[in-house]
Amino acid sequence: MKKKRKRAADHLVSNLDLIYCFAAVLGIEMMFRGFLGFPVLAAEPFLYDLGLAGLICSLLFLMGRKTRTVFSTLILLFLGALALAQVLHYRYFTTFFSFSKASILQEFFTVKSEAGGKLSWDLIVFVIPGLLAPLFLLIRRRVRYSGLLRIGVFVLTTLFCVFNMLTTVSTYPDAELKTESEAYLYQSLYNKVRAAEQFGFYAYTLRDARQTLLPEPVSEIPPEELIAQYLEENAYQQPVNEYTGIFEGKNLILILCESLSPVVIREDLTPTLYRLSQEGINFTNHYAPVYQSATADSEFISLTSMVPSITSGPIAYDHTGNTFPLTLPKLLNAKGYTSNSFHSFEGSFYNRNILHESYGFEHLYDWNEFEFDKREQFIDAYNWMLDKDLMRQTVEKTMELESRPFFDFVITVSGHIPYDRYRYELETDLWYTRQVLGDFEENYSTEVISFYAAQRTLEQGLYTLIEQLELAGELENTVIALYGDHYPYGLTETAQKEVFGDLEEEYMIYKTPFIIWTPGMEGVQVDKVTSTYDILPTLANLFGLDLNGELIIGTDGLSDQPGLVIFEDSSWLTDQAYYDSTRREVTRIDESISDQKIRQINEQVIETLNIGQAILDTDYFAGDNGHAQTEE
Repeated sequence: MKKKRKRAADHLVSNLDLIYCFAAVLGIEMMFRGFLGFPVLAAEPFLYDLGLAGLICSLLFLMGRKTRTVFSTLILLFLGALALAQVLHYRYFTTFFSFSKASILQEFFTVKSEAGGKLSWDLIVFVIPGLLAPLFLLIRRRVRYSGLLRIGVFVLTTLFCVFNMLTTVSTYPDAELKTESEAYLYQSLYNKVRAAEQFGFYAYTLRDARQTLLPEPVSEIPPEELIAQYLEENAYQQPVNEYTGIFEGKNLILILCESLSPVVIREDLTPTLYRLSQEGINFTNHYAPVYQSATADSEFISLTSMVPSITSGPIAYDHTGNTFPLTLPKLLNAKGYTSNSFHSFEGSFYNRNILHESYGFEHLYDWNEFEFDKREQFIDAYNWMLDKDLMRQTVEKTMELESRPFFDFVITVSGHIPYDRYRYELETDLWYTRQVLGDFEENYSTEVISFYAAQRTLEQGLYTLIEQLELAGELENTVIALYGDHYPYGLTETAQKEVFGDLEEEYMIYKTPFIIWTPGMEGVQVDKVTSTYDILPTLANLFGLDLNGELIIGTDGLSDQPGLVIFEDSSWLTDQAYYDSTRREVTRIDESISDQKIRQINEQVIETLNIGQAILDTDYFAGDNGHAQTEE
């Protein structure tokens, strides 16, 4: 008996590193769930993780002492780093990244300083399991196993673990409605957060990797047939109302405002912006849903009213060669406009120099073509070009082109993170902001004061734009439309609390301004729900552009058509209700909305997102499916 106990103890000591690795794999999942507020011990993830941990350890069992220590260390560091990255991504965007977004990593390294705002020391726990693994080299192995035994254990354990994992995922229940089907959620990962919570970090990660490498069709019907059928059933019916064509023939300047939120529209801090909101058409219940590549996707949605890429790579990298026949610049070009875009950053970022040509712009003027003031201490992606300089040079360049009417699409950047008092270009705006809001740490934190100062630069830009247009004699014949690309996700959690306070509902953080103004008009306040998808159809109606029969996701914000905000995770918002796809909870704004109507919208949203993705993946509008009306 004593020999058996000693033999058992020797086996135990010889495999302590495997036991540790097994526990560490499970531990990383538990830490991941704990950080995100998920139930730490849930049956489905736990069963799947047992299989994965066993599979990893059976592979390590094949290796020698030093080799398996190296591999177990690398595996644990990789899993820990991946979990850490997902938690960090969630803190920014309240969702998880997909391997399909790998192409956007180059932009992360351009603006890598952004990640610092969400980093905290507690995240280091994710790499501790990997850092501790090499310590097991100090324990001398007491039992050596034959190669045949190793292979036998590996084969039997692998078969058992793979069977366990496959059985777990195959038992997810299906349902007729996609939004009520766990099997469809696992297959499509249409809601990444709910999938990660329900199936586990590892199950989500491996499914996402498979989906990226070996994408599966969402239907047995060819996607082109699905798209054609969807278009036939959902072709846009353009409303005619009192606003139809009132700006026809006027110049248009559409401004994408970096991280602009309604909270900064104040008469004392941003008087020009406040004036435009009072005198123009002000959409007070407007939302900017955030997709894979935030700003680039907002550009795409506002110019096309199409769904950006969600399950495959971002528009800016994986679909730059696509054909986009129905865009705002192409529609205006067909009416005799000259369309150009202007941005005070490098044109290669988000491949804008390629994409904007696909959208129909004649030229993208980036910072290489403007004369911007860069001091010696200028730091790329930390210091930004002032919006007033961008606006001044936009007007100068437009006047040089001597082409009327014109459409200018302007992408601002001053309001971008980091919100740091030491950004030298904020000196004047910081001083003014402190006069209005109080000094640093007096009423607001330094970060929040810096955020307001960064948005104050947009105010200076708008003032300059109006001033320059008036000097050029074009102000009376020009419409200025502006919108926020996304909420200021770069603020730390504490700063967000300062800026937004206690929101009645979480979705309200996505509220951004959308304002249309021209001199002499009477102010109009629109309280219905609108989104970035509605910008194109709203402007099209105002400028007399024909969208009838086209594939448009949004609606005219000035019509009586119901608004619908579609979020990346298939959540949605209307004037009647908000559906949280992650929690599967409904917040009724209008108690009269029925459960049947909610289920109907749920399925409509899923279908719309799937069709949008299929259009991009198949480049549907290339060739025979293109539209000739925009090329007249």
